[in-house]
Amino acid sequence: MTFPSPQMPPAYGMGAKPQKLSWVTVPLIIQMILGALGVIFLPFLIPLINLAASDPSSLQNSGTSPAEVRAVLAFFAAFIWVFEIISVAFLVLYFLAFRAVQQGKNWGRIVAIVVFILGLLSFPLGTAIGIFGLIGAFDAEVTAYCNR
Repeated sequence: MTFPSPQMPPAYGMGAKPQKLSWVTVPLIIQMILGALGVIFLPFLIPLINLAASDPSSLQNSGTSPAEVRAVLAFFAAFIWVFEIISVAFLVLYFLAFRAVQQGKNWGRIVAIVVFILGLLSFPLGTAIGIFGLIGAFDAEVTAYCNR
């Protein structure tokens, strides 16, 4: 019976998962939860904006007609729904990357790296999530697990 040396990474073909794999999967789960909250609450902006724009005293001094305001509100509502569809697509991408990383697929690790790099721009929570995710994604054991 031979034991692997401490320098040699364990064989991940037998289903053993590296310790820092959770440093990739947990940030992806957090990203999915935050994205889902955004998808749920984003449509509530439309009635809030309509309510704010319906104040007649603010329109008297602005020089805009009610028809112009309705057109801008319709454009804004359409923009929110387009953004909603894009957000759902990103949620699907996060989920697919999560499943692929769990299964040890390299494309999932690459997608996760891109997601974490983009998350660095979202200070402060996205930055922290991105740093932890990148540390886990570039770990030697995780890389070996995803490249098997």
